[in-house]
Amino acid sequence: MTSTEHEDEREPTRPRAGWTLAALKFLAGLTIMGGVVLWLAPNGGALLERVDFNLRYLLLGFVCTTLASFVAAARWKLMVEAMGGTRLRYAVYFHGMTLTRVLGQFSSSLVMDLVGRGVVLRSAGSRRGLGHAMTQVVLERIYDIFLPAIMVVWALAVHRALSSTHEAAIAFAGVCLVFAAVAAVALWPLSRLALAIYTRLRNWRQPAARSEDPTDHVSSPISRRDAVLVGLYSLARYLCVVAQFWMVALAIGVRLDFTAIASATPIGQLAAVIGITPGALGIQEVGWAGGLRWVGVDDVAIGLFVISVRVLVTGYFCVLTALSYPFARERG
Repeated sequence: MTSTEHEDEREPTRPRAGWTLAALKFLAGLTIMGGVVLWLAPNGGALLERVDFNLRYLLLGFVCTTLASFVAAARWKLMVEAMGGTRLRYAVYFHGMTLTRVLGQFSSSLVMDLVGRGVVLRSAGSRRGLGHAMTQVVLERIYDIFLPAIMVVWALAVHRALSSTHEAAIAFAGVCLVFAAVAAVALWPLSRLALAIYTRLRNWRQPAARSEDPTDHVSSPISRRDAVLVGLYSLARYLCVVAQFWMVALAIGVRLDFTAIASATPIGQLAAVIGITPGALGIQEVGWAGGLRWVGVDDVAIGLFVISVRVLVTGYFCVLTALSYPFARERG
């Protein structure tokens, strides 16, 4: 038997190994989540007794998820095209955003962002490679980590130095303004650096492509105006996400005030970023549990909240994906 035949025999095992690893990660995440819920509420009946379903807040949660997706897709489209990407219809970005969110719940959110979104654009007619899409997503990730990180600082200040909800709200608004200003100033040099690194790596790996696509060169980095818009989009997305989680809590009868949800959200968001399980399953729940216990929410309410967030938010994205699919298809 030749070496080629041996390679042909081994080839089918590679996808199987990938599926096995993904299944193991999903099982691990599910186990962690189940452990967190059982730790918070050993008696499952207590969770059911605590539910106080409210349809109005459930619909408001869907509205907030829709607005967050609208803003995130607009930011994605702006950054891709400002960094030399192919111009595509907005519906492609919106559908791609919601679709990768759904798929990321069962595979890997990071892979869906870095690779999946690039595949969406390529399938819609983009002439740019996956490396270009990854470059833009990395910049997005920087912003989506930076804002929750400074919000954690705000939360610490609220619980240590600020004594009233009024003071907390003013400080929250101040942090938002500071982020918007810093984001607008930082994106321009960051985009130049990111595109320069991408171009060098691309030309190193594919020397023949150096002169094929002049848009790869850093001759038109993101403008100051676009940088300001990206900062505002990032801020708007985060505020919509905070409102989304707040509405989900109220929809199931978990009464949280603004300070509590605004303090716990950045911890849950940062846990989702570092999660290694599909959709940060289990990891994000640990972050939420820690954040909500820190602000004084009782254990049963936290257990009910983490289950509801996982189920309802995933359901919201499934509905948005289905509704946006007809608009994202190529026109006949």
